[in-house]
Amino acid sequence: LDSPSVSSILSGNTSASFFSTAGDDGVLERLKEKRKGDRVGSPKISYVPGSRKLFTTIALNEDLICTYHGSKLSSCVINGVVQVQLKSASTAFVPFTILLTDDKEHIEAIEDNSEFSSNISHQIEEGEKCRYKYVVTLPKPDCYYPVLKYTCSENLSPVPLRVQSKVRTHGKNCRVALQVSSNPSNAKKLTSISILLSVPENVLGETVITQPDGGVWNAEKRSVMWCVKELGEGEKFLLQAQFALVEALDDDVKIPTFPVMIRCQSMSAQLSEVELDCVDAKGFPADVLMKFARRFRLQLHELDL
Repeated sequence: LDSPSVSSILSGNTSASFFSTAGDDGVLERLKEKRKGDRVGSPKISYVPGSRKLFTTIALNEDLICTYHGSKLSSCVINGVVQVQLKSASTAFVPFTILLTDDKEHIEAIEDNSEFSSNISHQIEEGEKCRYKYVVTLPKPDCYYPVLKYTCSENLSPVPLRVQSKVRTHGKNCRVALQVSSNPSNAKKLTSISILLSVPENVLGETVITQPDGGVWNAEKRSVMWCVKELGEGEKFLLQAQFALVEALDDDVKIPTFPVMIRCQSMSAQLSEVELDCVDAKGFPADVLMKFARRFRLQLHELDL
């Protein structure tokens, strides 16, 4: 997929209401009636194999928010959102089916958007390996619609990136060293990395000197921010910030703490092992061709540094 399309797909912006659960035995009948006479949902009376092609795109975005206290993981939450598009190049605009496979049982809770999809998981047939099954009908082509969202189990706690730090004081000076490391097992590089270092009140933030250059002091937020374009699998880099203290610290005074927040993303990668597929819906035979765009975003908080 072209990068601009992937970015727009996975931006997370949608005007659709999200979510309420729905699903019953009369799904296909309702869809046929709802779209009767409409180009999006009207099946052809006589179907010739190969004559009806649906070009679909599934966009999967997973968000990981994790918090560390003193380098120990204290919380980890992963949420996923699935958006779907039916391309105008399709030769028919009819309902189709999404199959979601979760062999590792990473999903703890899942919800479908009743405006565009209905849960027919109770109709999974013998031989179908999926865990969830949904019939989807979309109002118009070439638009992305959110159809599913899920929360992953606590048993899934990946570590795409880690940060280590060391704080030292000498007289009225303070030095903070950060080492940011990408996990060698990451499937893809991390990109659009922003590192935010919060500065305590007893440190004169406006005196900051960073190595390498590029750290920007924000007086309103009392933070120093660095932006890094990318970090490959297993790569690491070192940042340093030197400050003046309001006053020299006595030996019995606790060394200042500098909480860190890091945001980044990884394109064409995901955190769970969830698999998605599109097939034709019962009563609407078609050849369904699918493209798959995916990414994950990370927000990491390192406290008590």
